[in-house]
This record gives sequence, C-alpha cells and structure tokens, in this order.
Amino acid sequence: MKRLHIGLLMTYNEADVLPEMLKATLPHVDAIFALDGSSDATPEILQTCPKLEGLLFDRDVAQGGRVRDHHRAELLKAARAKYGAGHWYSLLHADEFTHDDPRAVISAAELEGAGFVNWLAMQFFLQPDDAALYDAHGQPLEPSVQRRVTWYSPFWVEVRQFLDEPQFAWQTVAYRDGEHGRVYPHGTRWKPFSKMPVLKHYPYRSPVQVNAKAQDAGFSVAHSGARAVFTQTAGNIYRSARQLQTPLAPDFMEFERSRQKSLLETMWMQRRLLKKP
Repeated sequence: MKRLHIGLLMTYNEADVLPEMLKATLPHVDAIFALDGSSDATPEILQTCPKLEGLLFDRDVAQGGRVRDHHRAELLKAARAKYGAGHWYSLLHADEFTHDDPRAVISAAELEGAGFVNWLAMQFFLQPDDAALYDAHGQPLEPSVQRRVTWYSPFWVEVRQFLDEPQFAWQTVAYRDGEHGRVYPHGTRWKPFSKMPVLKHYPYRSPVQVNAKAQDAGFSVAHSGARAVFTQTAGNIYRSARQLQTPLAPDFMEFERSRQKSLLETMWMQRRLLKKP
C-alpha cells in the first residue's frame, strides 16, 4: 500500500495568513481535513482549497464549540473513512510554514522505522523596528507574512507528524477523550525521528491581528492575552532573538537539520535557549 501524506488542520480566525499557508503547504500533502471555528472568512477560504477533503466545525464536534487537542480524533476518523489506516499525517496550523520538506522528512523517518517526528518551531514576532511596516490602522504594507515578519526566537519543540500505524498489532492509534496538551495520538510506534526539522511559526503578524487575538476566547489562541504588540523577543520564556537576512531563503544556522548532530544535543540546545520557569 502506498502511504499518503495527509494534513489535519485546525483553524480559528486566520483569514489574514491562511491563503499564504495553503499555497506553501499544498505541494507537500495529498489531502487536507480541517476543523474550523472562525467568525471571519477562514471557512470560505478553506472551501476554495483544491485538496480539502473534509471540513468540520467546532460547534459540531465540541460542546459549546470549545475545541481541545483530543478533537483531532474527529479529523483522523474522517481521513480514515476515506483513505483507510496506515498513512502519515501532519498536524497543520494556519500560522505555521514548514522550512524542511515534510515529504523528505517522512522518507527519512521511514528508513529509521520512526513513528513520529518532533519539529523545531522558530517563534516569529513583531520587533520594535517593524512598526514602520504597518499603516496607521495597524494593517501590513507587505502582504506576505514570510517577507514581512523577520525576527524570531528559537525555539519550541512539538510533534507535527505521526504514522497511523501501531507499535504492536494488538494496539490502536487513538486520541484519548478529554485530553489536552498532546497533539498526536497514543499508540504510534515509540521511536521518534532522530532529527528535528524546522518550521516557522507566526502567531503575531500585525498590530491589528495581535490586538484582535487578545480578545479571542476560541481554540488556537494559546498565545492570546494582553501583551505589547512590538517586543524584543517572542515571549518572556525566550532568552534571545535573531533576524533572518534572507526571509525567502532562510538559514537557521545550527538548527538546520543537516547540521544537527543528535536528538539529545538538539534538546540540550533548547534548554540553554529557554528561561527556566
């Protein structure tokens, strides 16, 4: 059986970035199943996606429309109903762009017999010097978030890919009802991929978007709440910030997958770059 690469996408009021994200993502996936709870144009944009195979809404899967991580089970169920089990999945967000090729990562993970892949998230933010890139109303003068937002703090680690195949035949790959904080299901192969590919995360994209996000109460607003629009790092937990000199051909230096020596060493880099709680 040929393994497919299927995206499980969760969205919430991200019409400003979703078209750019879909354009960058579509070449790397065979199909997308989405769960949305937006009040902006996000669902209309999703419905124009040529690889969208299923669209669910928060109100249909969660009591009160409050979606948690375990509700990805509904997307996985819909994907299995159409394509069966045994495929690779990427956990997609509208404000994330992969730096490494996800299909190449899957091929490498397959060779190792891995069941899931940790990705390094470079957390992009609005630096004080960026104020000149927005008009008096806080709207961006440059449409592309990848061209416009160039400052980032490294980094956060989270699973973004998994294989829908259990470690043992008697196991099942499944999300646990009520669980939040774990984005991929239980029961996958235990072995992680030995490297951490890089993704670019843009939770903060413009003054108008940051201010609107602070008022939100839906899913995918983990970074919401009152905060300064322009800051020196992506958040209080980060020790440093860097700027991409060539945003459309970025080089993340020691974090590049080809330069990583081991999973353990990369995790140790994370400890040095994050402040202790």
